[in-house]
Amino acid sequence: MVQFNILFGDIIMADSKPADSTSKIVVSLKAGGVFFAIANVICVAMIVWGYMTLKTEPKTISVTGSHKKVIVSDLVTWSGTFSTKDPSLTNAYDSLKAAADKVKAYLVAQGIKEPEITFSAITTNRRFHQDVIPAVAPPAGGSMTGFSGQPTIITTDKVEMYTLVQTVSVSSGDMVKVPEISRNITSLIKDGVEIDSSAPSYIYTKLGELKIDMLAEATKDATNRATQIVTNANGKLGKLVEAKMGVIQINAKNTSGATADGNNDLTSLEKEITAIVTARFIVD
Repeated sequence: MVQFNILFGDIIMADSKPADSTSKIVVSLKAGGVFFAIANVICVAMIVWGYMTLKTEPKTISVTGSHKKVIVSDLVTWSGTFSTKDPSLTNAYDSLKAAADKVKAYLVAQGIKEPEITFSAITTNRRFHQDVIPAVAPPAGGSMTGFSGQPTIITTDKVEMYTLVQTVSVSSGDMVKVPEISRNITSLIKDGVEIDSSAPSYIYTKLGELKIDMLAEATKDATNRATQIVTNANGKLGKLVEAKMGVIQINAKNTSGATADGNNDLTSLEKEITAIVTARFIVD
């Protein structure tokens, strides 16, 4: 009787008589050759696939371009705070109303239009009366434990003084008058108006429209840089595949600075705006 045994990929023929070693070796070599042939085919396929993938993937270059432009603010804002004090709330309000009228009259006299003037709501602060109880030392021979020698202060619910505060704001396109007002309005102090003046803020209101032009110019700069690099390497610049705009930086003229969130200078009439673009091109 002839019996076939399959063991670990080798085919062994067996009958009632023992098989010689030569037959076993021949059969094993044939099976091993098949497996080696399959492995070679897989390896070649992987190499060809990798080569074709690298060959078909386009080569690209990333370049950063920038554009800077001087802009002039077209809106100026300013605010001032004035206040009055009086033990009577009614008198404090009347005094504040009189101060507000003087402030408004001053602004209008300086050429500011009424629609450009805004008064805030009135803030009322109260100072309550405090009773002071002197510290009493323990009798002679008594324990001094817990005695600090400091008087006891008790705040009552009786209002001792009212302080009323109001803010006036100006928003105008007159870039000359408003800064002058911010410097001179404290002259109202001699008329009994307790007013504090803040520094004016200069704003450019057309920033949204300008960003589009800045993006185009920065992209053009990136294209010129990429063209020069690729040409010097005997290549050819292909089409633009990606463009990312960085954070806009607005600084005072002739100054520089950058932050992660973007600078936005409000202290200068003239400013410099800088846009940065990272562009990626195909290289032929």
